[in-house]
Amino acid sequence: MMKRLSRGAVVAIAGAALMTTLAASAADYHGRKAWTLQNDKIQVIVTPGGGHIASMTLRSGSGSGVNPLWLPPWKSSEPGEWEKAGGFYGDKPGAQLLSTIMGQNVCLDFFGAPSPEEIKAGIPVHGEAPTVNWAAITKSDAKLSYGTFLPNAQMKVTRSISLAPGSSALWISETVENQTAFDRPFGWNQHVTLGPPFLEAGVSRYDMNATWGMVDGREFSKGQRLKQGGEFEWPNAPGANGESIDLRTFPGKEKTNSDFTANVMTTDREWVYFTAINPKKHLLIGYLWPRKDWPWAANWEENHFRTGTPWKGKAVARGIEFGTTPFAYSRRDVVTMGKLHDTPTYRWIAAREKQTISYAAFLAPIPEGTTGVTDVKMTKNGVEISLEGADKPILLALKK
Repeated sequence: MMKRLSRGAVVAIAGAALMTTLAASAADYHGRKAWTLQNDKIQVIVTPGGGHIASMTLRSGSGSGVNPLWLPPWKSSEPGEWEKAGGFYGDKPGAQLLSTIMGQNVCLDFFGAPSPEEIKAGIPVHGEAPTVNWAAITKSDAKLSYGTFLPNAQMKVTRSISLAPGSSALWISETVENQTAFDRPFGWNQHVTLGPPFLEAGVSRYDMNATWGMVDGREFSKGQRLKQGGEFEWPNAPGANGESIDLRTFPGKEKTNSDFTANVMTTDREWVYFTAINPKKHLLIGYLWPRKDWPWAANWEENHFRTGTPWKGKAVARGIEFGTTPFAYSRRDVVTMGKLHDTPTYRWIAAREKQTISYAAFLAPIPEGTTGVTDVKMTKNGVEISLEGADKPILLALKK
């Protein structure tokens, strides 16, 4: 029988396995412990609690100082502190994630809600990875490697983030190791959530090379503006009242809503992307990832709808959650589904196997007149971003 480990034992094992532990500074980012990476173009802030990429900001010029990533409108805390908060973050399993979530979090070892039995066993929403402490392996000004051990999933996960000199692009590499003697299905999604002041009603615009899509076939909320179960081609989704809704633009507060859709990424490209721009702030954010590994991009909108704790009707957020899995269902439901639109809904990892996936994230200033992004390509040396409404592409180097 496999012995389940206590939280203290897990931290000790993780620290020993990762060899070197570098302390995060106390209360560096909105009351949270944090590590900072930077070069002359960009600053990146990572929280060891949950391993989140909490902030990315340009250091000078157009769009500088604006963090596109979501900072929730409630006080954030370190993993485990939700239990002491007296219901401030709601009930588990959501409280475990909501107490610590910031910016970009990795959903691992699955993407979605735990089953009733898993909730009783203490499993949080979107797996353990965003709700446990991570330890630094190595850190310099322009590179950070860090990792953790997932005690229930019996997985080790590490991530490295590298900055190239003179570039505002990140090269991110993640490795997941199955510590058990069993082949097993799992989920692995990047939950990239954007928020104010970058996310602005009627202004912020999203682009991605997605194709077939579907509005969640289950009731996601009582505030759905989209037709439940409706199928579409990105970006034009069916509205609840029969209208066509362009998902490129975030809706205004007068259209308070909470929706979820999923899209298959195009099959004719090795690398696929999503981007978002705010023309008023002259800023672009984007991600570029390998389609064979992560074929799905889910779209989550929260627009002042959720009134329970800790939301209180104050949250404005839009997540593009790219990875192995289209909808935030339970592990059992996703594995039972198997495929959707001829595309797998989960991934396998073999006994004792390590899997590594690398991808790029980037910020860039955009010129006046930019109305969107027409393409993003991986080049030999980095990323090439073609803009709608501008003559020249943006070239950003990557340190792979």
